[in-house]
Amino acid sequence: MTTFPWIKQSDTMQCGAACLTMICKFYGINKSLSEVSAICIPTNSGISVKGIEESAKILGFRANSYLLSLTHLISITAPIILHWDQNHFVVLYKVDKTGKKFYIADPSKGLLKLSQEDFKKHWISSNLEETEVGVAMFLMPSPNLTPQFINTPSENRSLRFLFGYIKQYRYYFLQIIGGLFIGCLLQLIMPFLTQSIVDTGIKHKDIGFIWLILLGELMIVIGRTATDFIRRWLLLHISMRINISLISDFFIKLLKLPMSFFDSKLMGDLLQRIGDHTRVQNFLTGQVLN
Repeated sequence: MTTFPWIKQSDTMQCGAACLTMICKFYGINKSLSEVSAICIPTNSGISVKGIEESAKILGFRANSYLLSLTHLISITAPIILHWDQNHFVVLYKVDKTGKKFYIADPSKGLLKLSQEDFKKHWISSNLEETEVGVAMFLMPSPNLTPQFINTPSENRSLRFLFGYIKQYRYYFLQIIGGLFIGCLLQLIMPFLTQSIVDTGIKHKDIGFIWLILLGELMIVIGRTATDFIRRWLLLHISMRINISLISDFFIKLLKLPMSFFDSKLMGDLLQRIGDHTRVQNFLTGQVLN
């Protein structure tokens, strides 16, 4: 299968922007999904074919949409955007020589290889003069594709900012590591004390020595319990502070977003973002700390 730059949409309404991003990368225009999404802004009911055309023209493409039959798609030489299932957009980037296999870049599912029958089920939208047709959008670079849109630096995302929440509590972590080391050391001493009870105390019938070893084991148990309590208290203290910082930063960023952001998102998309925040919180305050 021909390699094609596939981009995954981050929410339900972002399929049009994801398709445009794939087309940009195919032509060597290094635009990120967030940059294209800033131009290709959907409404709460999605984005229309005309909206994608206008966004493509802003990016510097010649964009034209047509109602075409299946025979017109077999000879394509460049990727085109298709209206898919009447509520979605995908990129058709290749058709085999026999016209029986269609290669689709679906921003929600990945790179797909479909038979002609399956392709028609998803793409055909109406009959025009007794011919089955669907909506296809052709995009070609135009002279307006200025250098400012080419090879712009892509957005680099890193997980380092997440560990910034942990870095400020590094002294607490030193105490936790110290407590963990002491607990392991005490745990290691216990078998040797038990061995000495059998080899020395019981063998020589020295009751005083046995009581001394038992008292030592009792002190070790108390020490391990206290160390574990302090370690867990420090972990709880750190996790609560990180949780408060995460929640406050999350709501600060949420309140700074423009109203157009909420107009173009479904309630499920917003709930998914809140769920993602919860998973980040659990990762930092649970798995990493433990």
